[in-house]
Amino acid sequence: MKLGTRASKLALWQAHHVADRLRRAGHSIDVVTFTTQGDRILDKPLAEIGDKGLFTQELDRALLDGTIHLAVHSLKDLPTTLPPGLVLAAVSEREEPWDAFVAHPDFDGALADLPPGAILATSSLRRQAQLKAWRPDLRVVSVRGNVPTRIAKLDASGAPGAGGWHGAILAAAGLIRLDLAGRIRERIDPAVMLPAVSQGALGIVCAEADTATADALRTALADPATTVAVTAERALLRRLEGGCQIPVAAWARIDGGVLHLDGAVAALDGSRLVRDTLRGAPADAEALGVELAEALLGRGAGEILRAIRAATAPDVRLT
Repeated sequence: MKLGTRASKLALWQAHHVADRLRRAGHSIDVVTFTTQGDRILDKPLAEIGDKGLFTQELDRALLDGTIHLAVHSLKDLPTTLPPGLVLAAVSEREEPWDAFVAHPDFDGALADLPPGAILATSSLRRQAQLKAWRPDLRVVSVRGNVPTRIAKLDASGAPGAGGWHGAILAAAGLIRLDLAGRIRERIDPAVMLPAVSQGALGIVCAEADTATADALRTALADPATTVAVTAERALLRRLEGGCQIPVAAWARIDGGVLHLDGAVAALDGSRLVRDTLRGAPADAEALGVELAEALLGRGAGEILRAIRAATAPDVRLT
């Protein structure tokens, strides 16, 4: 089978991780790399490019025309509604879902030690919105590129307090997978910042008609607890009509046989943040996600999202 992936270091780690598991299950796998729209356009913030399949469209086309048999994605990049003819065949075990504070080498403190007006870098509107809700005085700048590139830009930004960045916010999962966990100064408390929908999970996609491949992927890769959690999170996102660049955050987990789901929507300037929690049965994951989305909408999340859509570039699409 031919496995398609983006060509970044993290994407290749993820692809080879999946390929190795499939080989151990007796399958023959070749890895094929692609450059996506999101990889090509690096001089603009993600929200100005558009977010419908930003990192997935090229692989979708290859699946549909039979060039590849499966594609591996960071699930947070995968639209909640796939193109006709494709199916999310398996979700593998989740790495840590948290966001992480990566400090400049010349800044010795944690997040709580940031001075007034400190500068943090991130490519995510979700992170920006929650940071500003927590600390309105913080300055947030955009940074693009793969994980090592962002860290290199942080280190080269200059001295903190003299125009340089105090730190950057990245997904803990990517840092761990690339053996860069040593750069994590702090895993951000979910009370301050909820993660992106499906953050830390891998989604494996194949053609819907290719039932043999779908069955093989499900058997070798699917993790039941992670599948339940991301089902709830993605249902919430779908109901809110949010894409991967709209500041919707969610975190689901099973504890004591009960599914817990936290969700939040925040204004880009942090002036409004709507957040709530629901619990339910794991078997009702999809319904729980929709129910929490409705609760957030009832508390003003729709107004926040409409304002964000009006403020961002006109070519931003909803997922």
